[in-house]
Amino acid sequence: MAQTISIITNTKNEEGALPKFFQQHAWADEILVMDSFSTDATIDICKKFGHRFYQAELTGNTNSRHNLALTLFKCDWAFFLDPDEFISDELKQQIREILSAADDKYAAYEFPRINFFMDRPLYHGGWSGNTLRFFRKNSVKFDGDAYHDRPVVKGRIGHLSGVAYHYPNPNIYWITQKFNYISEFDLKGYYNKFGVLSERKFKWLLLTKPLKIFWKGYVKKKGYKDGLHGFIYAALIWAFDIMRICKYGEKYLVKNPNILAEDKLADPWACRK
Repeated sequence: MAQTISIITNTKNEEGALPKFFQQHAWADEILVMDSFSTDATIDICKKFGHRFYQAELTGNTNSRHNLALTLFKCDWAFFLDPDEFISDELKQQIREILSAADDKYAAYEFPRINFFMDRPLYHGGWSGNTLRFFRKNSVKFDGDAYHDRPVVKGRIGHLSGVAYHYPNPNIYWITQKFNYISEFDLKGYYNKFGVLSERKFKWLLLTKPLKIFWKGYVKKKGYKDGLHGFIYAALIWAFDIMRICKYGEKYLVKNPNILAEDKLADPWACRK
């Protein structure tokens, strides 16, 4: 008997993306929507397509949110996809073959993901690469207090050749809004790694680390092959790292009393309403 699969997706005002997402992934046995109290038609669309949803506030700890989803899905496998992610026919077929097989050789699978920026694929320096999103039930937990997920798998990890396509950044306005929000939750990670630096070491970190990020994406990973889109994206990632480090200095060195609390931050998804 074939095993079953749940696609788990996180939403916040995704009325524009969800109809296509639901249609493209109708092959799944279940789609579980983890919604962050959307104010648009997101929930109405979930009801229209007959998909389950659970509402929980979006915070900077993506791992706790994923762990919650792991207690709610009903199938044998969990497959985490964002509403702006779609998979190739090859990857879909490979997943179906796994569901049909009787062996339990692997507890999870990784596969390539190609990120798009301004509707263009970034094959090289755009942080495309393998992603770990497909897990057997009771084989994974997400660890740490961070915005970015950190899966810890109990068992062997297999590799699939099929590709997922990710469309996270349609324009520069959206990516800067998102970067500003995400950077607020990276401060704890910087503090855990560096503690409170001296002013001299902080300046050195600010001057060198973003350049290393730019070098890695644009030169080492050959982001220059992605043309002007690749250069602009690499420059934005450089600026994002500067923003994160400056916020780290603002909180732990300057100790600015005017820093906003997490619940006072502007909604970065406002431009999707």
